[in-house]
Amino acid sequence: MLLLPLPMRCLLTISAAFALLITSLQAAAGSEEQLSLTRRVVIASQIYSAIQLYFGHWKGVPDFDLDKEYRAYVEQIISSDDRRAFDFATMDFVAKLQNGHSGFGDKWLRDNFGQRLGFDAILVDGQWVVTRSSVTQLKVGDILTSIDGQSLESFYRQQRKYIGASDERWRRRTLFEYPYLFPEQFDLGLSDGRTVHITRSGEFQWPGSEYAANETSVKEGIAWIHIPAFSPRRFEDSAVEFLRNLTNVQALVLDLRGNHGGSTPQTLVRSLMDRPYKFFNESTPATIGLWQVWNGIDSHTELSWQPEVERPDKPLYSGPLYLLIDGGCFSACEDAVVSFKDNHRATIIGEQTAGSTGQPYFRELEDGMAIQLSTKREYFPDGSQFEGIGIKPDIEVHTTAEDIRSGRDPVMARALKLIAIGPTKQ
Repeated sequence: MLLLPLPMRCLLTISAAFALLITSLQAAAGSEEQLSLTRRVVIASQIYSAIQLYFGHWKGVPDFDLDKEYRAYVEQIISSDDRRAFDFATMDFVAKLQNGHSGFGDKWLRDNFGQRLGFDAILVDGQWVVTRSSVTQLKVGDILTSIDGQSLESFYRQQRKYIGASDERWRRRTLFEYPYLFPEQFDLGLSDGRTVHITRSGEFQWPGSEYAANETSVKEGIAWIHIPAFSPRRFEDSAVEFLRNLTNVQALVLDLRGNHGGSTPQTLVRSLMDRPYKFFNESTPATIGLWQVWNGIDSHTELSWQPEVERPDKPLYSGPLYLLIDGGCFSACEDAVVSFKDNHRATIIGEQTAGSTGQPYFRELEDGMAIQLSTKREYFPDGSQFEGIGIKPDIEVHTTAEDIRSGRDPVMARALKLIAIGPTKQ
């Protein structure tokens, strides 16, 4: 590995599951349900080339044989001109990179097969628990057990190969964010013996896009702000404005649970820092021909650099700070948390974050298809592993299925208890 001190870190980390598919980056999708052999092979070769040049996480897949997997992928896609089959084969191929910021998407697939489920669920203590629902018979806290008589666990294992993730936690958490992995109609079995019929409907919706703004409150001297995403930029701008208008508060609770990221919120971090801080250590591929000749054609030479120390400059808020996190805190959300974890500016409460971030390379392919590849691998400021692990809270508080069902929030409750005790007694 070649170590080079770089003058500044990369500023943007685009995220949200498969953020490569952001509408503004794509051309209008074609209507063809069949793809010619030439188109299939050209798209596949573009993806293969991009992986060789830009993928920055070879350390995460030390035994991955790109040529072997590519050959198997090509053999699969040349056997049929069906576009949907091509899309699924390509998702499978790219997901083998085992990286939460690398994936393939097709607007045609989302438009034709991405109708909404009408609910979301996550795995809690081995049970799939509904966390959001617009289906009348399906309530938050219900436990899902089967799809059309097949156990949900078995269904997941059939679909997991299409989900790009840096670890199994994130792959399981995001299953319901890909509605095109589900039948258009199906019977959902619940643990209480009920069966709920689901008919998917409505346009595809990005995770977190149901939020139009941050949620805020100031009550009894305690300020709370939930930031659901860091894209679009208005979420960060609104949070900074909220801080600018804070007066006479005892403590601030910054709730980042479920935040799938966007762009690294440097302005927000700076607004809360009262001491020196750092971001991640970083590395990126160095695909220079001569180095590969010297080190072997299949070598993965990297450039690596350490973060600069950032100096605080008139923070908007310098009082007691509590960060709430969970397994849905992903990408730029983790960029926001790492500095507070490193310099102990905040007390971090909740559950371990997703463990995936990195500046993606985007390439539009044809007719609304696109590829995203993470070009950067990140580490904690001390050099310790981050990818596939995540950020551990200072105080771990686990949310159970019963908590979700009853509407309890043990994470927020712990934060309020700590605030009542006071920072000097914690």
